Amino acid sequence: MSRRRTKVAVSLALSAIVVSCSSSAEVVVSPSVLEPISTDTAPILPDDTSTPTPVSPSLDATLGEPVNGWSQPVDLSSWAGRETHVVERTGLVRRMNDDGSPGDVLLDMSALTRAEGERGLLGLAYSPDGTRAFVDYTDVNGDTVIDRYDVGNDGEFDQSSRVELLTITQPYSNHNGGDLAVTADGRHLFVFTGDGGSAGDPDRDALDPESLLGKVLRLDPSTDDPTPEIWAVGLRNPWRVSVDPFTNDVWIADVGQGEREEVNVIDVGDLQGSSFGWSAREGTRPFNADQNDRHLAYRDVAPVYEYEHVDGDCSISGGAVMRDTTIDTVGDWYLFSDFCSGVVRALCVEPGGIDTCGLLALGKVPSSVGVLSDHLDRMWVLSLDGYLVPITAP
Repeated sequence: MSRRRTKVAVSLALSAIVVSCSSSAEVVVSPSVLEPISTDTAPILPDDTSTPTPVSPSLDATLGEPVNGWSQPVDLSSWAGRETHVVERTGLVRRMNDDGSPGDVLLDMSALTRAEGERGLLGLAYSPDGTRAFVDYTDVNGDTVIDRYDVGNDGEFDQSSRVELLTITQPYSNHNGGDLAVTADGRHLFVFTGDGGSAGDPDRDALDPESLLGKVLRLDPSTDDPTPEIWAVGLRNPWRVSVDPFTNDVWIADVGQGEREEVNVIDVGDLQGSSFGWSAREGTRPFNADQNDRHLAYRDVAPVYEYEHVDGDCSISGGAVMRDTTIDTVGDWYLFSDFCSGVVRALCVEPGGIDTCGLLALGKVPSSVGVLSDHLDRMWVLSLDGYLVPITAP
């Protein structure tokens, strides 16, 4: 599936935004300074006689006041377009009140998991009509499990309805992935798995066509015993994945090994048969040369953006495209953070394409594990320290 790109001349001017933030949480708001990273664009196609259109990318946003009271929040999901539910790694799914504070407990599966290291309850997705929920967690043995629950009209889970759809044996304790996505038609449930852990892909699972680790798996969500299908390969530890409903693009933040973090984007229709490269490469840097042939057997997907481990950065936390109409924007912006440095960034993406054009730092949120949107398209930074930080207009 091809994507037509427009040629854009980028202006790198953006007004500064400085807003104080007083709270017990050490959230730091930065001046909004656009940093150029790459303005190269694809050639204009032969049938396109237009000239480059000047565009000044802008995002008039800042970090708001932290909302406390959560216990290790790691994910949030819109339920039936009516409300937002937050995943707590300890094993709870809670309703999020409109002000971002914790609401009722909708699911308690704390007896089935342990929040240790990179383990716990990690991901949540719903069927389009909200009648079914899917959770991704590590069980008490450390293996990845995907369960399905029925959901009532009030949003509460019927715990007696639990069906175990898939279990994946984990050889090590880390790199468990954890994200799930259901397509808008409800026909596909995607599971994003890590490479099994340790370091350097020691078992060479990520590009192994016989292994379920380091993959995008497709399950039929309507059946009780679905057969997992490998749709894409070459992931290390995808940590927060989102689907942009405006474009059908899948955004994957993949945690790097020792040097680079990466952001990948692909149309959902192009997932099947694609490789994101690990462990033949880390970002665009060659890594395990013995995996090159495996990688080249698939459609190559290069990262749309990567960054090095400098200034405290070491572990990316994705990420969603800003669609909040209460915030003034020019261009499309993908927001993400880094768990180690806490820096929350916005990546400017060429409108209608995937060519990067600039980077904006919004500030710091300690132990940030995701930047995700709620059912009203508002964006929140999740901190493992127990709070949510809204991204708001200044």
